[in-house]
Amino acid sequence: MQDFLNKLGKTASNAASVAGSKAGELMEVGKLKSRISTLRSDINTVKKEMGDYCLKQYDAGCLTDETLEMLCGKIVEMEQEIEDLEEKVEETKAEYQAKKYADDDGPNLND
Repeated sequence: MQDFLNKLGKTASNAASVAGSKAGELMEVGKLKSRISTLRSDINTVKKEMGDYCLKQYDAGCLTDETLEMLCGKIVEMEQEIEDLEEKVEETKAEYQAKKYADDDGPNLND
């Protein structure tokens, strides 16, 4: 019986050790993944800053790289399309709002 209890104690101790080790591993991996995520976010921030700088250079007529000029031109076109679409959104809202008020003021057929 003593032998069985000793084996049981060792098994429990080993299980606790493995669990503790796994928890430590998961914590370290989590820290590393968090750092990777932060660095990726930082890279995206720097890329955005680079893009903003290139656009300023493009607007000032100082950009000499053909590829960057082409890419900036695409961005300018997309920004213009966004402005056009935003105007269309406002027009559409106004049309539907006007139609709603026209419908609300119409004859009430339930009277």
